[in-house]
Amino acid sequence: MAAALERALGSVTAGEAGAAPAPVPVLVLGPAGSGRTSLLLRAALAGGGDGPRALFLAPSALPRLPGGDDSGGNDPRALQRLELRYPPSRAALGRELAAVGARPRPPGLLLLDGLERYLEGAPAASARLAALLLEAARAPGSPRPPAQVLAALRLPPPGPQVLPVLRRYFPAECRLRPQPGVPPCLRARLVRPGAPPRRWSLRFGPRGRLRVGPAEGDSEGDEDAQPDGDSEGDEDTQPDGDEAWG
Repeated sequence: MAAALERALGSVTAGEAGAAPAPVPVLVLGPAGSGRTSLLLRAALAGGGDGPRALFLAPSALPRLPGGDDSGGNDPRALQRLELRYPPSRAALGRELAAVGARPRPPGLLLLDGLERYLEGAPAASARLAALLLEAARAPGSPRPPAQVLAALRLPPPGPQVLPVLRRYFPAECRLRPQPGVPPCLRARLVRPGAPPRRWSLRFGPRGRLRVGPAEGDSEGDEDAQPDGDSEGDEDTQPDGDEAWG
């Protein structure tokens, strides 16, 4: 489950990820500057040239790709299987998703960054967009298995009921929490159905290089386990702007 994200964080090999019975949609949550974009790109490039074709969607162009690391970022074949598209509006995103199934080679990995920029704050609108995203991943009529979906949402969410609605469509959730220190450090916690939580410590270096290690100081009482994700600890305490690129 959530194999693309676990492979990006060094938990499974490409072969093990391919043996997963079915992909599980993952919602990546974190405040501004928590590295959501970097993590999605790391998932796209994980496995080097042997990983799945990836479609990365975002509301605006990336300033740059992250630097090379053990996720496959140094392998030019990894970049060749990554397609970047920047639909600027909700309507443009809908057109991109509607066209996924018609592609000659549908992606095996569908990544959506800046989900909050496409939401209107209304639960019904959030549900429609989530359903459209998962439908695009299924590629009706294609013999291929559904694509793995990773969608990144900035906290706090744009409306009080948005997060509970999205969780109905995304069974797995990865929470990113910035930690004090230099270089920038994060805690990542992945919760998925039928499996114990997984935790990592992430550090960003020069040119977006991301180093992954075991979590430090985590406990069973981790506040990430809160059900609504709208507590004061989730408030956006960092200024608006790009993700933490190091």
